[in-house]
Amino acid sequence: MKIAEILQEQCVVADIRGKTKKEIITELVEALANARLVKDVEPVVNVVMDREKLGSTGIGNGVAVPHGKLKNINNIMCAFGRSQNGVDFDAVDRAPVHIFFLVLAPEDSASLHLKVLSRITKILRDQSLRKKIIKLSNVHELYMSILEEDEKI
Repeated sequence: MKIAEILQEQCVVADIRGKTKKEIITELVEALANARLVKDVEPVVNVVMDREKLGSTGIGNGVAVPHGKLKNINNIMCAFGRSQNGVDFDAVDRAPVHIFFLVLAPEDSASLHLKVLSRITKILRDQSLRKKIIKLSNVHELYMSILEEDEKI
């Protein structure tokens, strides 16, 4: 599954304003709600925050991939956010997080869910891409750089 199939440009947040996990996750879920992909923000935020209680999804190198499984969706969807200054997300390396990929999956999609998480981590493994993402100036550039990198895999 390609990222272009699950990430819409309108679900990209070029300048994350949140300073806490909950604020950041809420901002990303709101992007999905604005795109009419989810109806109620709060229950979705709660599912993702419950997953965070099991262990931080801050995977290191300035990246976090918060995720959760929902009962009332049929397809995997995601939102992307970038914080130029970085925020504390309790990452495994304790470094500030700049890049956020929120993934929501149907409850019964374990295999596909894991494949999407794996694909995202492969894309963001490239240090030059991570540096580029932090410097890009707008939503379109961010979106296109992610899709271009995804095509290389």
